[in-house]
Amino acid sequence: WDLYDPAELPVPQFDEMPAGAPPYAGKHGGEISAYKPVPAGVDSQDYDAALQRQLIHGYYASTSYADAQIAKVIDALDETGLSENTIVVLWGDHGYHLGDHGMWTKHTNYEQANRIPLIVVAPGIARRGGASRRLAETVDVYTTLCELAGLPLPGDDGAPLVPQPIDGESLVPALRDPGAEASGYAYHCYLRGGRLGRAIRTARYRLVEWAPRGDRPGETVYELYDYETDPLERRNLAADRPEVVARLRAILDEQPPAK
Repeated sequence: WDLYDPAELPVPQFDEMPAGAPPYAGKHGGEISAYKPVPAGVDSQDYDAALQRQLIHGYYASTSYADAQIAKVIDALDETGLSENTIVVLWGDHGYHLGDHGMWTKHTNYEQANRIPLIVVAPGIARRGGASRRLAETVDVYTTLCELAGLPLPGDDGAPLVPQPIDGESLVPALRDPGAEASGYAYHCYLRGGRLGRAIRTARYRLVEWAPRGDRPGETVYELYDYETDPLERRNLAADRPEVVARLRAILDEQPPAK
């Protein structure tokens, strides 16, 4: 906690919903309401500056605490010599809103909730301190570990089949060369009430398709964000760029049906 001066921590640059976004795409309250000292019954968009800084302070402090524990594990691997033949993968299952769009924690289809930590230590393969802009998905971790460990994927080389096909691409090329060509897209989805929000993230765009589930009535609504010109997701561009929506919709249509 004492590592940080809350007055120096970054605060949200944009704390409103994107213009033109459907109201159900965002969130208010949720798990943040269970945190102290968050006042009960206060909309998360109405937190005052002092409370926002305290919550951000707590996030930074907890991240540094986790980092210190990871360092103990890495130090032990180094001290025992096991680091020479041990693969380490650190990843998170979601990102975390810290007041951007007036939202906190996870459970959205926006950038902050879907960009996750992904760190790989692969002796003899990965470059120390390297960073890649290659798009990746969590399903890539399994395929990457199989290649690093020299294990066949299920169904390959006589390996036993599993009840479902193996998704994901190996990230080993990006570990060898962080500048290797990026994957074309990452896919994610989140359920909001009676609507399923499926999304495609490319190097430049994110398209979110909000479609009613099952036989429920309602129209399909789209969100489109351009991270080259609008990294803070200030405006939904779906109505302005139908050609981009059509191109990314075609990718969505290729994905297995989500349930």
